Amino acid sequence: MRRTLPLAALLAGLLGFWFTLNWIPGFIMSRAMEQMETSGAVVNTALHAPPVTEASRNVVRPSPDILYSICPYDLSRGPLLIQARWPRGGMYASISVYDSRTNNIFTLSDRDAIRAPAIWLDRPGAGAVPAGAIAVQSPTQTGLVLYRRIIGNPSMTPAANAERRSFMCDAQ
Repeated sequence: MRRTLPLAALLAGLLGFWFTLNWIPGFIMSRAMEQMETSGAVVNTALHAPPVTEASRNVVRPSPDILYSICPYDLSRGPLLIQARWPRGGMYASISVYDSRTNNIFTLSDRDAIRAPAIWLDRPGAGAVPAGAIAVQSPTQTGLVLYRRIIGNPSMTPAANAERRSFMCDAQ
């Protein structure tokens, strides 16, 4: 009895550890993808969410100072060409790529981009990358791309909103 209790506890701990690392992230992302589809998101196409208000709860504690656009991707349909116009005047914007297990596999901000490069998202070992594009390889076939643009002050919202609508996710 004394030997089986530590063994059972060890097995339960290992099972819990495996479950936490392997199942939960995929479950979280699949729920997020379902919620995006309900919101009107189309795979491999950018969706520009409306500005956040105090009633918004699609993202846990969303910031009203940030405009969000999302692009759920499925690389079984081919690679994606991701593009955006970067803000001027010190306002921050970023593009982050997440795999289907919620891992952030790539982030590019306006502070890192010397020019407005395109991002070529594809599976590992896939074909050639277009000239001038940054190659990003996703370890999973599906995931999402998130564009964030800080507004600054409310008077800048229309200009920032027009600018962030340049964010595109185009299947190739």
